[in-house]
Amino acid sequence: ALGRPGGGRRPAVTVILPVYNAECWLDECLKSLQEQDFQGSMELSVFNDASTDNSINIIEKWRVLLEAVGIQVCVGGHCSPQPRGVGFAKNRAVGQSSGSFLCFLDADDVMMPQRIRLQWEVATQHPKCIVGCQVRREPEEATERYTRWINSLTNEQLVTQDSLAPEESLPGMAQPTQTEDV
Repeated sequence: ALGRPGGGRRPAVTVILPVYNAECWLDECLKSLQEQDFQGSMELSVFNDASTDNSINIIEKWRVLLEAVGIQVCVGGHCSPQPRGVGFAKNRAVGQSSGSFLCFLDADDVMMPQRIRLQWEVATQHPKCIVGCQVRREPEEATERYTRWINSLTNEQLVTQDSLAPEESLPGMAQPTQTEDV
């Protein structure tokens, strides 16, 4: 991954990572970012939502490792007595980001090595789309209903929503709604 473009230019992709007491997952999560096969420029935007564990130290350790392979890292956060929630943390991470495309990652998630590359390829071909992907849960029985639903979406359902008016949506597709995570 050495030789990724960078050097002060706007990153092609920013990975948005909200963090709250995630020390037991962060190493594996951030290792999966480091192992991406995407050759464009990347940025990691972390917002620490008042973690009381060792999360910030793990993030700082990974900042050095990620920057060494050309991934810019931006870390924000607050030290309030109470976390403000994942939506707040995602919004703050988006606010401090500078990438052309956003990729959302939860601290307890691990990305397949091709995730960012494949999603970036689709996003550049369909710039008005929100790009999704299939998931694998561990343990497998975790959130079975959601996993079945997201993994049953067809490629057409995943990439054609941008060209349809709301009344023309594909059968079985939920209409986009505004959420606190936007």
